[in-house]
Amino acid sequence: MDEGFLRLSRRFFSNEMWKVAREFSECEAWLDLIQSARFEATDKAYSELIGGREISYSRGQYPASISFLMKRWQWSEKKVRYFLAKLKKRGMITTCNKQGMTVITLCNYDEYNPVKGKGEDIGRGIDNNKEISELNNALGELRAELRATAEKMAKKMEELGQARGNKKKKDKEIDNNNPPIPPEGEGINIKSRSVFESYVKSTFDTDYYWTEKDAGSMSKLLKKISFSRNQKGMPVDDDSLLYALQSLLSSIHDDWILKNFSVAIINSKYNEIVNQARNGNKDKAGNSDSDRKAVIRTTATYNIDK
Repeated sequence: MDEGFLRLSRRFFSNEMWKVAREFSECEAWLDLIQSARFEATDKAYSELIGGREISYSRGQYPASISFLMKRWQWSEKKVRYFLAKLKKRGMITTCNKQGMTVITLCNYDEYNPVKGKGEDIGRGIDNNKEISELNNALGELRAELRATAEKMAKKMEELGQARGNKKKKDKEIDNNNPPIPPEGEGINIKSRSVFESYVKSTFDTDYYWTEKDAGSMSKLLKKISFSRNQKGMPVDDDSLLYALQSLLSSIHDDWILKNFSVAIINSKYNEIVNQARNGNKDKAGNSDSDRKAVIRTTATYNIDK
């Protein structure tokens, strides 16, 4: 029979049969929630210090952490969470975590523990609590959904930013197809590039692909030549430096440098090239001793190791 009540004294839960250590069944766990929920009928919420937090709860509610229920029922965390989720799905309880601890509200609590003479009013109060709890749950779900949407939008914006960055990078690479000239300015910067490219064309019968790195290396190379000539009291006007650059290029006979001929290599091997000319080593092109002396005179020695 589904009608009527089976009266059960609360003293039953103090009996040693109930208190015996054991793993609770789901039925016992549900019964434990009913008997543990606050019974007193009052309009004011009851406050209690639990786990260092002041928790407020009303009739039909029970503050209990997952770890507490695990120990009380001797269940695993997974089993406790599954059981509470099942009760929520069946409309038997609602939960709220706004106070930093799970507060369980038993739906229709007055059906299990009616207050004589106040059944209808209390029932209405419990229904209101249920509606409030359901609204809080819906609000929590809405906030979670909004957070997820915001994260998706942020990720999308980041992807769009990366796409724009890649487009700019691609455009820059396209622009780089036009070889840069030496450092900004007229005169020797442009002329030095022309001297170098002409030498490569006449010596190797190929065009030299000028890069931004070459521009910087050529500027450093000209500074070395200028410094060397200054040390010897030699002129450092544009024509003199370009003549010295031409002489330096003509003096190169090292196999490795010739195979890896570039402005950067010549700049890094400047001392070695000048020293080879000074030591009188004959290059493969058959430069005469007078040619080598001309290189030494025009470039002088710039010892970058000192």
